[in-house]
Amino acid sequence: MAALRAVHQREPVRIFEDPYAKFLCGWFWRLVLRIRPLEWIIRVMTKPMAPTAMCVVMRARYAEQALEQAVEDGITQYVIIGSGMDSFAFRRPDLMERIDVFEIDHPATQHKKLERIRRSGLTIPSRLHFVPADLTKISAMDALAGSGFEMGRPTFLTLLGVVYYLTADSLAETARSISRHLPAGTLLVFDYMLDVESARPEHLTMRENLRSFVARMGEPMVSDYSLAAMNTLMADQGFEAVENFALPDLEQSYREELGDLPLEIPSIFAFGTFQVAARDV
Repeated sequence: MAALRAVHQREPVRIFEDPYAKFLCGWFWRLVLRIRPLEWIIRVMTKPMAPTAMCVVMRARYAEQALEQAVEDGITQYVIIGSGMDSFAFRRPDLMERIDVFEIDHPATQHKKLERIRRSGLTIPSRLHFVPADLTKISAMDALAGSGFEMGRPTFLTLLGVVYYLTADSLAETARSISRHLPAGTLLVFDYMLDVESARPEHLTMRENLRSFVARMGEPMVSDYSLAAMNTLMADQGFEAVENFALPDLEQSYREELGDLPLEIPSIFAFGTFQVAARDV
């Protein structure tokens, strides 16, 4: 994902600015980014799947814009579940002055990230907290215990690039844990795969190619939803929808702001922002 964000910085029209992504890539992708002919070969080989890369940068932009609004509304904690090689803490010193950021990910992944941060000479902000946790064995809420996170404060959480690898039961369990531990007004933002009936017919081949590709990589996508089904699942776990829409619905607004986009926006994924509902007294 860091490599996709880094390559996107070379597009004439950028949906998402991330000058730090290149520092967080693995050795192979750093090599690709340095050697243009090699990058060209990779682009040619992956061209059929290239539109899905737009989903990566669009979800990052969407989530960050939602965070900006949440901070203006008074939220001061940001939890990134499955943070991977996210670069938010380095890109946004303006917001880091106002919030505490908690990155939750597998210990091995965080160790690798810390190595890349040190190699790049980046300084870890004082309000960035690394929370190592194997989320197959412990919930995100339990992982946050002892990290300095305050359960009693409304929080902004993201779960990007994760939901389609979770069963519906696992997603429900994660959402239920958040709504039970955190107060009303807490926001959860995530992307998810649309079911076959919700995707546009012209994008179904791309959808299946993507599913086959990640399955061959050992990470099969195991869930998909309609917008209505996702609203119902989250309502059952104590959330109310702030907004929930198919990814192409953002395309027109981005084109109006940025001009022509480098690639089409496939109707494969959806974005949702859900808020912990007020509890009955």
